Amino acid sequence: MHGDSVRKVWSEAELDEALACLHAEPVTRRDELSRARAALLRAAGEVEDELLPTLTPPARRRPGAWRWIAAAAAAALVSGGGIVATNAFTGGDGPAPADHSVVGPNEAALESLHGDDFPLRDDQYRLVTESTWTTRVTKSGLVYQTHEILERWLPAPGWKPFKSRFTGTGEIRWIKGDYQTAKRNGEALPGPSSSVSVNDGPPPQPTATTTSSPPPPPVLPPQDRLPSESGWTHPATDFLKELPIDPGKMADRLRHDGIWPDGRPAELPNSAPEMFEMAFNVLRSSQGFGAQRVALCKALARMPGITLETVTTPDGRPALSYSVTMPDRTRTFIVDRATAAVVGSRAVRSNDIREGWPGLTLFDTTISVVITDDDGP
Repeated sequence: MHGDSVRKVWSEAELDEALACLHAEPVTRRDELSRARAALLRAAGEVEDELLPTLTPPARRRPGAWRWIAAAAAAALVSGGGIVATNAFTGGDGPAPADHSVVGPNEAALESLHGDDFPLRDDQYRLVTESTWTTRVTKSGLVYQTHEILERWLPAPGWKPFKSRFTGTGEIRWIKGDYQTAKRNGEALPGPSSSVSVNDGPPPQPTATTTSSPPPPPVLPPQDRLPSESGWTHPATDFLKELPIDPGKMADRLRHDGIWPDGRPAELPNSAPEMFEMAFNVLRSSQGFGAQRVALCKALARMPGITLETVTTPDGRPALSYSVTMPDRTRTFIVDRATAAVVGSRAVRSNDIREGWPGLTLFDTTISVVITDDDGP
C-alpha cells in the first residue's frame, strides 16, 4: 500500500481530547432527572391501574413491559446509573408474569372475539355434537379410554322438545393393559350402545373416570333452587336472555351470583373453579346469544385464577384457551374466536399428585354446532 493512499484520521490533539471526554464525569441536570423519574412513575401507574386478563406470555414482546423498561432506562441513563433486567412487573423476586394481570398481545385476540347467534328458522335445529374420549381405571389397575358421542337437537324457543342421542361407540384406546389382560382379570369392557331421549333437561356431563360411575349429585326441586343456580347450571333461554352484554356487568354476575343453595353469604365471591364452570355451562348450552357469550369470555379472562392462552384448533382455526387449576386436576375449554362458541373441553390430572396417574387426561371432548333441517331421531 502506497503512502499517499493512507488518510490521516486522528491528530494527536484530537486523540487526547477524545480520551478526556471518555473519562470525564457525567453531568447530570436535575430537571432532566426529575422528568425521567416522573415518566417512570407514570408508566408504573398505568400498568397498576388497568384491569387486564391473566395471559400466558406469548413469544411476541409485551408493549407494557417494554414501556416499563424504557422508562427505567431513561431514568438510569440520566442519573448515570445502570440497569439490571428483572421481571419488570413484580421485581426480581416476584412471581412470573403469568400469575398476574399483565398487558399482552392476547388482549387484541380477546377483543377480536365475534359472537355468532346461530340463527334458526322455526323448522330448523341447532345440532350440537360432543365427541368425548373418557378415561377409565379398572379395579385391577388397567387404564383405557372409551369413545362416546352426544348429539343434541336444539329447536328455536317454542313448543318443540329437545332431543338427544347418546352413543357408546365401543371403541377403546388402551393406556395400560390390553384386551387379553382385561379378559384374564375378569374385567367387563363396555360395548356399543345407544339411547335416545326427548325432554328439556340438561345434557349429561362427561365425568366418569372409572368403570363404576359415581352417583349423580342430588337434584333439588325447582322451588328449592336459587334462581341464579338453576340458570348457571342448567341455562335456559329465559336465563340467557337476561344476561348482560357488558363485560364489566357480566364479571359482577360471575363473582357474586349464587350457584349452590348452601346458605353461603351472597357477599362472598365465587371461586375461580366455580366461575369457570358457570361460564362453561352457558357456553356449552349452545342456545345462541352471541353477544352474551362474548361478554362472558371477556369477563372470565379477567378473573384471578383463570389462565388465558391463544391457541389453534386441530383444523387451524384461531381460538382462546381458558384454564383453571383445581386441587386434583386442571380444567380447560376452548373457544373459537370467530364465533365465541366452545369447541373443546378437557380435564387433566395434576402432575403433583403422588397416586392415581399424574398428568393423565381424564376426558377430552370436541364440540361442534351446525344448523340442520333434520329433526333428529
